[in-house]
Amino acid sequence: MTFEFYQSDLKTSSAVERQMQILTEAAIRLGDNAETIAPGPDWEGFRGMGNILRHAYHRVDDLIVWNTAKDELPPMREIILKALGSVDPKI
Repeated sequence: MTFEFYQSDLKTSSAVERQMQILTEAAIRLGDNAETIAPGPDWEGFRGMGNILRHAYHRVDDLIVWNTAKDELPPMREIILKALGSVDPKI
């Protein structure tokens, strides 16, 4: 999908923003432990994006959301999966 299509398709952009809200809320719940549990991502910036998505939606920048979903989420996913693999399942 191109950025132009993403930006013009309200259903897709709304769905991506909603899923991003969910992910950023999870990052908020990790708090200061996020960097220890899964080092690498810009957790503070990611949590800040969530605040904009939830409270300042009139300031949402489609290009930032698009770039985050396209460029930052795939490596973040790998880091999180690695962190989950190191968690003791008995906890």
